[in-house]
Amino acid sequence: MSGSSGHAHNTVLICPRCSVKLQEVHHGESHIDRCGQCGGIFFDQGELFGALGAHADPSYWDRPETAGPARPGGVSCVRCNADTLLQNVANDEHHCEIDRCGACGGVWLDAGEAETLVAVGKSQELAIQAEASAARAELASMGEVDFRAGGGLIAKFLALFKRG
Repeated sequence: MSGSSGHAHNTVLICPRCSVKLQEVHHGESHIDRCGQCGGIFFDQGELFGALGAHADPSYWDRPETAGPARPGGVSCVRCNADTLLQNVANDEHHCEIDRCGACGGVWLDAGEAETLVAVGKSQELAIQAEASAARAELASMGEVDFRAGGGLIAKFLALFKRG
């Protein structure tokens, strides 16, 4: 099987809930692995964004205000068999517990959790836009920065390439 992350996978993947073979399906810009029995979906690292859009990207929902601490999940990763971590992802209206693999970066979502993850991500859009705007303003206030000036580490590094 192949995912949008560019990894070739020839392994048969088994649903951690039903113990049946997962089916590879094309969804969005990714090939994901889905259980035809319970509707759970396995996403290789990087596939959430490609399959479900920007709001499913961890940068939207894996934030202090929406994601709780990860704890042992008691389920083995579908891809690499490492122990997964269970993590609460929630806002005022939505809640789910996702299974994340710290070894390969895969994410298992039970049926309905993909929609919940996207909803939580969408709820963070204004906060993320405000952070981006503040970062742009801070960069603009810095003006042009001359990294060659002074005797700092960057100046010494750049001096190595100076023709003299």
